[in-house]
Amino acid sequence: MLKSLEMKTEIKSLREEIQALIDQKEAVPVEMQNKLQDALSDYEKQLEVEAAAKNSKNKGENNMDKKSFNAALKSYLLGIKNEDTAKFFNTATGQNGAVDADGGVLIPSELLDLKENNGINNDLRSLTTAIAVGTRSGSVPIIDYSQTVTLTDFDENNAIAEEKAVFTSTKFNLASKGAIIPVSRELLMDAKTDVMAVIGKLFNRVYVKAVNKEILSAAKADVDATAKTVTAVASKEGLDAIKAAVISLPLDAGANATIVMNQKTFAAMAVVSDNEGRYLLARDANGSTIRQLEDRPVIVVENDELGANTVLVGDFRAMYHIAYPELEVAADESAGFRNNSVLVRAICRFTDINTYTAAFTVIKQGA
Repeated sequence: MLKSLEMKTEIKSLREEIQALIDQKEAVPVEMQNKLQDALSDYEKQLEVEAAAKNSKNKGENNMDKKSFNAALKSYLLGIKNEDTAKFFNTATGQNGAVDADGGVLIPSELLDLKENNGINNDLRSLTTAIAVGTRSGSVPIIDYSQTVTLTDFDENNAIAEEKAVFTSTKFNLASKGAIIPVSRELLMDAKTDVMAVIGKLFNRVYVKAVNKEILSAAKADVDATAKTVTAVASKEGLDAIKAAVISLPLDAGANATIVMNQKTFAAMAVVSDNEGRYLLARDANGSTIRQLEDRPVIVVENDELGANTVLVGDFRAMYHIAYPELEVAADESAGFRNNSVLVRAICRFTDINTYTAAFTVIKQGA
């Protein structure tokens, strides 16, 4: 068996493990994400090595069987010119250069395996308190332990002073969200890849992005107006403000706080150094940036999920991600009869509510 096939199997297994963590609403470790990226890079390199080895091999045959023809065809379509492709295409009448008018349109087109790009994103659901509900509306009872309730001295057989504790509640109403993607039936028949499974993964990624945006929006909604403003987030002033925010949160929130920023903000912050060229963010033994501040993890999200030069610090356990159901993907062949297509639909109902406003702080860059 070719080494590339073994590597492809390993990549598939790793992707399934990552998908399983996402389905179980668990965080995907950075190490696992890096392992997948390295595996994909090694796989691409191995394909090049095997292609080079195959191209240099002289088969010494005048006639091509179907397997050899398909291999030569694939090389030809990829623009690879070697002895194998020359045996067929350079001697075929009217096929030189695959000119349409000379019969080039008769050369079949081969649909290669799907190439998936930009498939990794941090799922903030793993930080929240995820709750599956059976109805679209309801409420969450809340008690704030910062309220003043004290114990008082009393004499035996005398009345104990009454103290009032305040309980509140927050209502939720799940919003319905959905999308439909038409898929050609010809694509489904011709593709080597399980297209329907890929569409399901695409919807799950779209779902994660939508959830991330709503979680971040709800978390900073009530504290955005009182955000700490610094001249530059990517500076010692900005780093000090983030550290102060972690320390200043209520003790339970600070101890479990997470620092969230987008890629652009983290990229600027990771290269900030002092006057002697020493990076302000700590580095590991290999020189890589440690995604941690004040002993709390830094989570980097995509640029369109949180504004640039904005940092959200808080305890995301206070965010209730309420969903019913999580994500429902269905396909209907009859709906696309006129266009010979299959319609794939995704529907989700969810909302995110902040049950502890004091658990969050926003740091922004301003004048």
